[in-house]
Amino acid sequence: MRHLFKADPLANAYKAILADDKEKLLKYLRKIKPSDIDKLSSDTTPGLVEACIIQQRPHLLTLILEQGASATGKTVNDHPFGILSIKQEASLRLLTALLSAGNNEDRDQLLAACFEYSQPTQLMLHISLLIQHGAEIKESIVIKALKMGERPLIHFLINSGAVLPKQVDMDEIDEETLSYANKCAEDLQIRRMFL
Repeated sequence: MRHLFKADPLANAYKAILADDKEKLLKYLRKIKPSDIDKLSSDTTPGLVEACIIQQRPHLLTLILEQGASATGKTVNDHPFGILSIKQEASLRLLTALLSAGNNEDRDQLLAACFEYSQPTQLMLHISLLIQHGAEIKESIVIKALKMGERPLIHFLINSGAVLPKQVDMDEIDEETLSYANKCAEDLQIRRMFL
C-alpha cells in the first residue's frame, strides 16, 4: 500500500502538480523510474497524468508526457484520458498535449465527446485538432452538426471533407439548415472543378 511519504517522488510530484510548481515537479520527475511514472500516487490519489488533467495544468502534463508517461490510459474512475480532458475548461490545450504525445483513443468517441462537452466557441477547434490527428468526419458527426444548425460548423465540416448523409430525419433537422449544407457541398464541388 502506497502512502504519501515525504521521500516518495511520485507523491511529491503529485503535490507539485497541485501546487502548480514546475521546478519541483521537474526535480521529482527525475527521481521517478520510467516503469513507475504511470502508477497511482497513492491508494486515494490519481496518477500524474490524471492529476494534470483534473487540475488543468497542460504545461505540467506536457512535462510528464515528455518523461515517458502514457498519453493513453484511464482514470481511477475508468474514464479515458482524452474524454476527461475534453470535459475540462482548458480542454483544447490538454487534448493537444495528449494527442501530440501519441494518445490513441478512438477518434470517433473523442469527436462525439466534443459535441457533448466542448463549449460551442471551442467545438470547431477541437474537431480541427482531432482531424489533424487522424479523425475522420463520419455521417453521425455531420448529423449532430445539422441538428445543432450552426452554419459555420456545417461549413467547416463540409470543407474538411465531410459528406452529407443521403437520408436525414427531417423532424430533427431544419429544412433551411439542410439547404445551406447542400449549398456548401455544391460550392465545394464547383471549387474543386476549377483546381
